[in-house]
Amino acid sequence: MSKKVVCFDVDGVIAKYDGWKGFDIIGEPIIETIAVIKRLKEVGCYITIFTTRLDTPVLRKWLKDNNVMYDSINSDSHNPEHTSCKPIYHCMIDDRAIGYKQQDPDELYNQIVQMIGEVSIQEKE
Repeated sequence: MSKKVVCFDVDGVIAKYDGWKGFDIIGEPIIETIAVIKRLKEVGCYITIFTTRLDTPVLRKWLKDNNVMYDSINSDSHNPEHTSCKPIYHCMIDDRAIGYKQQDPDELYNQIVQMIGEVSIQEKE
């Protein structure tokens, strides 16, 4: 694919999010993110909305009503044949992601714990 592919999550990235309330309930738009998506589209990027939400008429209406420009939703149709369902992308914007930059293992572990909270080893029953 010649265009740069950029994936955006919905909840917490394009829309405000304070916990799951159902497929048909989407938070208020985050105008700053929508402006970035518009800029990326203007320079020729392919925008994929990559979310755990289903591609429903409610989601499409919300995106349209809030002027969110996109090329696909939860799609890997731009992938070459014989690849998995994970979309190939140049960049992913998600509120629950950690960028891997070959950081020191302890630094990576600490970033993960900071995001998910302290973890403990569960005893086997």
